[in-house]
Amino acid sequence: MGSRANLENNRRNFLRLGIGLVSGIAVPMALPGCGIDKGDEGGVYSQQTFVQPTMLEAKNGLLDVVLTAAYLDTTLSGADKSNRYAVSLRSYGYDGNPPSYAGPTLVVRGGEQLRIKLVNHLPVNPPFAAFRDPTNYMKPNTTNLHTHGLHVFPGIYEDKRTLEYGDYVVDPNNGGVIAGGDSRQYVYNLPVNHPAGPFYYHPQYHGSSAIQAASLMTGAIMVRGEVDDLPEMVQATELIFLFQAPYFANDRTANNYGAKDGSLEKFSQIANHPTGYGLKNSYLNDGYVDAQPVLINGVRQPTIVMESGEVQRWRFINTQIFNCLNVNLDNHVLHQYTLDGWGSSAYQEYPDSRQKGGRGIILSPGNRSSLIVRAGAPGVYLLRSLPVKISQGSRDTVLPGDVLAKIVVIDARKKQGKELVTAASIPATPLPISDFLKPIGDEEFASAGGKKRSIIFNMHGNEVSESSSGTFSALDQAIASGSIMASDFQESIKKNISEVRQKVAKVTGNSSESSVYIAPNPIPRYDYQLQPSNTIIQNVILGAVEEWTIFNCNSISHSFHIHVNPMYVTKVNGVSVGPYWCDTIALPSGGTPEQPTSITFRMRFADFTGPFLMHCQMLQHSDLGMIQRITVVPA
Repeated sequence: MGSRANLENNRRNFLRLGIGLVSGIAVPMALPGCGIDKGDEGGVYSQQTFVQPTMLEAKNGLLDVVLTAAYLDTTLSGADKSNRYAVSLRSYGYDGNPPSYAGPTLVVRGGEQLRIKLVNHLPVNPPFAAFRDPTNYMKPNTTNLHTHGLHVFPGIYEDKRTLEYGDYVVDPNNGGVIAGGDSRQYVYNLPVNHPAGPFYYHPQYHGSSAIQAASLMTGAIMVRGEVDDLPEMVQATELIFLFQAPYFANDRTANNYGAKDGSLEKFSQIANHPTGYGLKNSYLNDGYVDAQPVLINGVRQPTIVMESGEVQRWRFINTQIFNCLNVNLDNHVLHQYTLDGWGSSAYQEYPDSRQKGGRGIILSPGNRSSLIVRAGAPGVYLLRSLPVKISQGSRDTVLPGDVLAKIVVIDARKKQGKELVTAASIPATPLPISDFLKPIGDEEFASAGGKKRSIIFNMHGNEVSESSSGTFSALDQAIASGSIMASDFQESIKKNISEVRQKVAKVTGNSSESSVYIAPNPIPRYDYQLQPSNTIIQNVILGAVEEWTIFNCNSISHSFHIHVNPMYVTKVNGVSVGPYWCDTIALPSGGTPEQPTSITFRMRFADFTGPFLMHCQMLQHSDLGMIQRITVVPA
């Protein structure tokens, strides 16, 4: 590490950008190594370098924030945190503060109101994106806002003098919050019994969500509840981990498609090698792929300092647009008490998965987790993402492992001027949870009519072809043959849909009502009638309780997310599992049209009418059409 003066300068820089250092603990480094990391060579002190965004908390039942979208010019670390890259990426600022590495953390409780005025200070969309095609849905600087996982109204409040929006993201191609100063007022009224847990916000403008979220346009939402008021929870330090993997052009990337170093301006940058670049290792010949290095709140591999016996609660949020994590802490047990934002009365235990009986926490894109961790013996431990298989078929695909953070555990007696404190206790079970999470049993499902639906996830696609120069001549040539291609393209889609529906019907014994596709040759620049986000596919009556099965016809483990209402998962691949609540789930890998994998869930369509989405949270897939609209209508 650098000098203490440099550390203090870095600390001031984080504070200036609206990010706070969790603590300024400096401790002796005479500690044993408990992983591959043996501590800072030649260093005398270990400084906590974990930082987290500013936390804004509701007062008197209201949190009112102005969120601004703009470019952030800064430097970010690569896989080797000593290598810094100058970048210019889209990000969020708030209440007059400049953009930063993450948006502010917004803290509310059930029954409170969250108001966010989104102001778009991004520059107007480049003429290339709209050239000769005003209906083109890929407008990189048009945006909107989705509160991922929140159970809130998804429509537009039409009874207001000036328009106010709920979690409304089904903007038409000429809608959204337009670049160059447009704004939109979002209002989220949380039900009194809204479950407590971690959620987050990010853009969901169809066609542009991936390129924006793959920059730095994300921020955490914490919903507090009865579990947060437990004395042990109050006493525990809370750390919020926004796992980020920003993409940007650099000299170590195989193809930057003409984008300037440090920028993310071409969809091809994230579509043609969606796992990213940077974590190359010796395993790449054994099914391993390269992957984007992970940051936590903008910092690569930060250090967290804990006292032996200290209890902290950690909030994990995987904001990555494609890659999942397999989170593991050396020689420690992670006690999970929420999956996504949905609590459990008992802990799920995750011992060190490198040891017998251990297992990592799998976080698919969009997944969250709340954890209790108690520091063990003094030493240095690594928080890792272990290798994880994301595709299974003729050739498996495995994401490589990565070191996410370093945990330095010290003996409290060695801290000058402080007496030894008795080890803190982990909150006892059963933990309090909201009555919103009452199980959906057979009787309730049957009394509601027992309606079932089948949804197909299937992807066809080739490399996105995009001129590295981005010149109009390349676009002119493609458009000249566009009418012929579009006709063939539509017929190909119709054929594929018919074939897959027939194959799935043979497996399930039921005809499927709809399907979700990425179309062949998904070149986003031309009007090929790719499925838009506002296509009305599923209509549901308010108050309905239904059972849906999502079939995965691909080898890859798609990340399925549904807005507004959480899923009560009951089966995986047709086999009953211990039911649990979530709003984002990795579909089992290894599917084919002949033998798709599947998950089955039940859902209460409670409280809110209006339009919302279900889609693949691998946002490149979503932007290319793996998305459907659901509309809940009054009974």
